[in-house]
Amino acid sequence: MLFKLNPHKNKIDIVSRVRLRDFGWNERKLQNLLFQNLDRVIQEEELLVIMQSRHWQEEPDLMAIDENGDLWIFELKAWESEKSNILQALKYGQKFGQSNYDDLEEIYSKFSKEKLIDALKKRFPDKHLTPEQINKNQHFVIITNGLDAQTREAVIFWREKGLDVRPWIYRIYQTEKNELYLEFNTFRMRDDPFEDIEEGYYIVNTNIAHSKKDDEDMLREHKVAAFFDPWKNAIKRIQPGDRVFLYRSGTGIIARGIAKGRYKKKAYHDIHKYADEEYYVELKNFIICKSPLTPSDIQNLTRVNYRFMKTCFAIDKESGSKIWEEISKREKL
Repeated sequence: MLFKLNPHKNKIDIVSRVRLRDFGWNERKLQNLLFQNLDRVIQEEELLVIMQSRHWQEEPDLMAIDENGDLWIFELKAWESEKSNILQALKYGQKFGQSNYDDLEEIYSKFSKEKLIDALKKRFPDKHLTPEQINKNQHFVIITNGLDAQTREAVIFWREKGLDVRPWIYRIYQTEKNELYLEFNTFRMRDDPFEDIEEGYYIVNTNIAHSKKDDEDMLREHKVAAFFDPWKNAIKRIQPGDRVFLYRSGTGIIARGIAKGRYKKKAYHDIHKYADEEYYVELKNFIICKSPLTPSDIQNLTRVNYRFMKTCFAIDKESGSKIWEEISKREKL
């Protein structure tokens, strides 16, 4: 439930909830919105989405694979929850639960030219997944607008039977000014304590582990960048005036700058077939650190143990200021 706070009258008012059909949307439009913005609601290292349902095909709305090779089946319903929502997901579980790697590879090939096993190795480089490990277990996510008592009972029943069924609730609110807000209550396999921080300081990985040229381009062109879905979308968070640190895996923070403007798009390394696969932000007041800040230096300064696993993540203002000042001190600025 969402409330509007009125501090002058010392009261709160409930914000009205609406359904998709109230503003001319349907299930398919919401599914497309979710598919295109999964990087905002699912952490990039958690799942590799391998398909989105197509018209007139008997398929789940979304399917994904996690770092253990488990299959995740998403069923999205635009109406209030019913037991049939779960039964529909289980039906797909029966159909795709027996699929081997080759079956899922064929499905993935309809959405990507990359081999499925290669995409999994890129997404989960520390796991060394093999085709034999894929789809040993299945998990089910019901995406729906609210939960009723019958659905709760059905979820409890199937979970007690050892089946991993999870509700994922979305809510749509409409303000008095007809502004629409979408809220997701999603599952998390791992918590990200920094996902809600928006205080103007960001750390961006230079991607040297995958391409030395990516790292070199950022330093030469005074920019931060990310490449291909879903990683490139993280750059959208950086706003004009934000302070940005470039982090090189195995070394530490090697450069810093201030965002000149909003993100731009270009072809990855100017290769035509990779059009718009690089999102980048130009930086002003750019400096390359003669003395990089190592992960232990950063932890000693901030008292925070950053894992540096994400492409781009925000840090709090106090920590960002300490890192910025330490670089200025070392570089005698």
